[in-house]
Amino acid sequence: MLHFIYNPIAGKGKSAQFRAALEAKLKALGLVHVFHETQGRRDAIDIARRLTESGEALDLVAMGGDGTLNEVLNGITNPAKVRLGIVPCGSGNDFAAVAGIPDTPEGALKLLTEGKTKPTDFLECGGVRGINAIGTGIDVDILHRYGRMKLLKGSAAYLASLVLTLVSFKPKDFRELAANGEKKHRALIACCGNGQRIGGGIPVCPEAKIDDGLMDIVIVDDISRPAIPGAFVKLMKRKILELPTTAFRRDSALRLAADGPMPIQIDGEIYEDLPFDVKVVSGVLRIFRP
Repeated sequence: MLHFIYNPIAGKGKSAQFRAALEAKLKALGLVHVFHETQGRRDAIDIARRLTESGEALDLVAMGGDGTLNEVLNGITNPAKVRLGIVPCGSGNDFAAVAGIPDTPEGALKLLTEGKTKPTDFLECGGVRGINAIGTGIDVDILHRYGRMKLLKGSAAYLASLVLTLVSFKPKDFRELAANGEKKHRALIACCGNGQRIGGGIPVCPEAKIDDGLMDIVIVDDISRPAIPGAFVKLMKRKILELPTTAFRRDSALRLAADGPMPIQIDGEIYEDLPFDVKVVSGVLRIFRP
């Protein structure tokens, strides 16, 4: 049986269209299924937890945007017991795009009916899971501004928030903690990428792979204000790693610390009090994908 955890307000009405198309196809194919409709924020976590707490093997489908996918992942009791599907019908769908999930209901359903899954990495930070990206710095400020946007929505609002935040952003001081000592940074952003993009297509970790057992760590240290327009162009052209102020490596873990507050974003959700202690979980979760 396919259990769809469905966000009815995702994608400004797109999710309702997707559901109608899926139900018609599922009925025609004679596939047993049920839609579990979310009623509000974090409801997908509760639904996924309730469905998986028995420990039985289960096929779950996150139907919405990146936020719905993140909530479903965080609600799963044991990811090793779940085959996870994705029907991307949100505004950004960043992880689904990198995973090769079709953005049509017919295409997404075809992956589910073929039954082929692949091991897929995810991240953990302070007990919270992330499937796409975990970061601190300007991305958190962008999300704060994005939440206040009234006229624009979706990826357009995120891009506008990014541009406006670049004008006024003050770099953050933090320390990178490792067994061989500490490294100080005064940075615009520190991002751990399992996926490649955030905010509906901003390629902050353009070379990340979702199944290599590693995360791409991108830290952009302070750059002069006159250099910001050029850095923005590099970012949008998937060339952020070419910036002389960018530190890049692949690793299975990253710990950061700061003397003051260091809010963290996990797949677009802001956490104020989590320690920045990120690790990769590999070979456990299986996702329906090409």
